[in-house]
Amino acid sequence: MPFPKDKPARLTDIDNRKRSLSFKAILFIIILIALFSWFFTGGTFKLYASIFFFLYNLTGQIWISVILIGVVQNIAFLPLRFIGLMMEDRVKQFKDTVESAKEDQQYFVFNKKVKEGDTSALFFILEFIVNAMAFFSAGRIFLIDFYTQKLDPKFLYDFVAYPKYPLKGTLFTPPFIRVDETFALPWSTIFQFWAVTLALAIIPRLLWRLVKFILKNNKKVLNARIGYNQAVNYISGFSGTLFVISLFLLRNIPKKITPIILSFDLTRQNTSLNLFTAVVTFLTTIHAGIKRNNLAVAEAKKADIEDSVIKKVSRQNLRNSFKNALILGVGAFLITNQIPSAFELSVATFEALYIISPYSFDLILKSAKPKLKIDEPTS
Repeated sequence: MPFPKDKPARLTDIDNRKRSLSFKAILFIIILIALFSWFFTGGTFKLYASIFFFLYNLTGQIWISVILIGVVQNIAFLPLRFIGLMMEDRVKQFKDTVESAKEDQQYFVFNKKVKEGDTSALFFILEFIVNAMAFFSAGRIFLIDFYTQKLDPKFLYDFVAYPKYPLKGTLFTPPFIRVDETFALPWSTIFQFWAVTLALAIIPRLLWRLVKFILKNNKKVLNARIGYNQAVNYISGFSGTLFVISLFLLRNIPKKITPIILSFDLTRQNTSLNLFTAVVTFLTTIHAGIKRNNLAVAEAKKADIEDSVIKKVSRQNLRNSFKNALILGVGAFLITNQIPSAFELSVATFEALYIISPYSFDLILKSAKPKLKIDEPTS
C-alpha cells in the first residue's frame, strides 16, 4: 500500500503517433529472442544441470551440491545486481513515471519508454526475465527424478563427467534439538509480563511529551526515539499474532532439551522439511515486507507527509506483509508436500541467502558503488 502523495502537475503525455524503434530497443529485442530461444530449447536447464553435477563431482554429496548451487547463482548474479544498484535511482524514476500515469495509460507509457530505448525500462525487463529463467531452470533440476533414473547425458556439457549411480549424499542430516519436557508459567506471571511489555511501549512516549521541549534538538535522543518508534510500529502491525505466540511460548517453556541429528532423504517427500520450508518462506516474506516498508517510510518522510499518515499506512503495510507471509507459507507447505525434498532444500537455501544478502553480498556491492556510476543522457 503506497503512501499518498501529491500528483505531478502534469502526467506523462501519451503520444499515439507511430514511432520507429531506437537502436537500443532493437538490440534489446534481439537479446530477448536469443534468451527465450536458449531457454525454450533447454539451454538454461543444461547449464544448471551441468553446474550442479560439476559440483557433485567435486563434493561427492548431493546435499552439498544443492546448497552450493544457490551460492554459485548468487555470486554469478552479482554483476547484474551491481548494475541494478548503479541504476537504482533511474529504475525507481521509471516506475514512478509509469505509476503516476492513469491506469488506462500505463501500458502506453511503458511501451513508449521501451521503444525509445530507455535504459532503466530495458534493464527492468531484462532483470525480471533473467531471474525468472534462473528460478524455473534451477527448480526443474530438483523436480525431475534423476536419483533413481539415470540422467540423460544430453543434459550435461561434454566437460562435465557423467555421475556414477547410485548417487551419494542424498541424506541431509542437520543438527537439531528435541524438547523432552516443558513447564508453564503461572497466569499471574504471564499477566505481569504483558503489563510490563505494554508499559515499555507507552511510558517512553509519555515521558517524551514531558521533556520534548528540552531534548528536541538533541540528535542522539531524536535518533533513539526514531528507532523506538519504528520498533513499536513493527510490533503493532501484527500485535495480535505476537500475543498468541507469546502465550504459547510462556505456557510451554522448554525444561529438558536433547541434541539430535535429523535425517532427510532428499529423493523423497518429507513432512518435517515441508514445515521447515513453510516457516522459512514465512520469515523471508516478512523480512522482505519490512524492507519495502522501511523504504516507503523513508520516501514518505522526504516528501514531508504527516507522521500520522505514515504510521497508519506503515501499520497497514506490515499487516499486509504478514497476511502474504501466511498465504505463501501455507502454499509452500502444500506444494512441497508433493515433491522430493531436494527442491525444498534448494528453496530454503535461496531464501536464507536472500535474508543474509544485506549483510554479505550487498556489502560488497555497496562498497564498490562509489567507484562506478551509470548515467543516461536525459532527453
